[in-house]
Amino acid sequence: MGLMALNRRMSTQQEQQRNHVRIEADNGWNASSLSKRNSPACQQDHSHGGKKARYLGPDLPEDIWCHIHSLLPMKDAARTACVSHSFLCSWRSHPNLTLTNETMCPKTNLKTVGPNVITDHNNKIGRVLMNHSGAGVKTFRLEYFVPCDAESYHCLDNWLQIAVTPMIEELDLVVWPKEATFSSQKRKEAAMFNFPCTLLSDMCRDSIWNLRLVNCALHPSFQLGFRSLKRLDLHNVHITGDELGSLLSSSFALEWLKLVYCDDIVRLEIPCLLQRFRFLEVFACSGLEVIENKAPNISRFWFTGKEVQIALGESLKVKNLKLDHSCSISYAINTLPSSVPNLEKLTINSGREVVNAPMAPIKFLHLKVLSINFFGSYFHRDYDYLSFVSFFDASPSLETFRLYVGRQSTYDSFEGDSSSLRRITERCHGKLKSVKITGFCPQKSMLELTCHILENAVSLRHLTLDASPVNYRCFGNISRGKCFPMETTYIREAHKSILAVRTYIEGRVPSKVKFNVLEPCSRCHAL
Repeated sequence: MGLMALNRRMSTQQEQQRNHVRIEADNGWNASSLSKRNSPACQQDHSHGGKKARYLGPDLPEDIWCHIHSLLPMKDAARTACVSHSFLCSWRSHPNLTLTNETMCPKTNLKTVGPNVITDHNNKIGRVLMNHSGAGVKTFRLEYFVPCDAESYHCLDNWLQIAVTPMIEELDLVVWPKEATFSSQKRKEAAMFNFPCTLLSDMCRDSIWNLRLVNCALHPSFQLGFRSLKRLDLHNVHITGDELGSLLSSSFALEWLKLVYCDDIVRLEIPCLLQRFRFLEVFACSGLEVIENKAPNISRFWFTGKEVQIALGESLKVKNLKLDHSCSISYAINTLPSSVPNLEKLTINSGREVVNAPMAPIKFLHLKVLSINFFGSYFHRDYDYLSFVSFFDASPSLETFRLYVGRQSTYDSFEGDSSSLRRITERCHGKLKSVKITGFCPQKSMLELTCHILENAVSLRHLTLDASPVNYRCFGNISRGKCFPMETTYIREAHKSILAVRTYIEGRVPSKVKFNVLEPCSRCHAL
């Protein structure tokens, strides 16, 4: 029987039993009040008002019904527990508990409401967990909103004691503090929940494979020794580099590590014993100075933040790399070809460039996809986009090029004769097939870069020029909402860019190239 048919049958049986059994549930699905009527043996029969009520489902073994119930989403599982005593029993050991704003109060944004709503939200979570035996929990996701009058995290400690069992495989804990902590200084000063490390060590060191902590402190005073941990995600977690290193050194199955706003880490070292380690992402860890990877099989490295010392070790297997810091273009050209020689995909995000892209001393022999994203308005008005040809020269295998230019400060629009545009001769970018420039503007060097691609990319098949400095478009589809807002000045600049494309670019496009020019959305950005 399919799950949808099962739910429909349950609804019919609930209607039939309405005169016999009165079900009281909080918000239409909380099964806490039913626990008083549930017999220890989870019998199908019970009396109410001198009458008998019986669950009329197919005669299947109890373990099969429990398995069916475990496959339902948590809210549906709770609803069916209100109908069936058999399901009420399995609800008490449901393996997947997702107690978040979305599942508990989907119509309320708890980050913006008063303390009474948050207290009610936490009380609901408490009732669910108190009616759960704790047995069999494999996935536990919890969003805890700290009440304004709370001076401790006593409730949160108790809930974790219930849910974190020797069977748990995934733990995702988000603690929302009383006040938002955006700056690094405020994050350091904020009182945080100190996650009980002994709970992890005693209960789930052999079972847990996915651990995500947000807005917590993690200070292990002993080696935790996660034997099955594959993914570790720490977001605004107070942990030092030595503490993290101790944790990593005993997590031999680790494959994936993400660190976001972990400002206490000064030196990050990935041990060589992590043979399965593949992916490292570091985002805006303000105290970080050194990243040293010794794991031999890392293949993806994403970094966002201030420029730090990066040593990727034996990085022959690194194929996907993302850099996001000021002047990252020059850094990438001068450093990466020798340190990651087998790189296939490179993404560069830069908020400031003070010099043009230099010539590459060594080639990216295997680079196939290059994305360069300029964010902010801190670029010199005379930045030379034609200098990106050095990337093309250094990348004989390049197939895809993406350039995104955000809203710029003032620049000089080119209005002269096309014969005055610079040309770099004797180039052949033989494998370049697809090019897209978002935020295209009639700056002379950008026109020169586009013309250079058309003249030297002999395998080019797709060229897209988007005059809007935004990534999101509705394309006139009302169901997708509206485009990202643009000021009238930028809309006018986009129309000037379209005119420049028609004047200097369109006539140079070979017939074999699919040429696409994206104008500002007529529905959202009409003048």
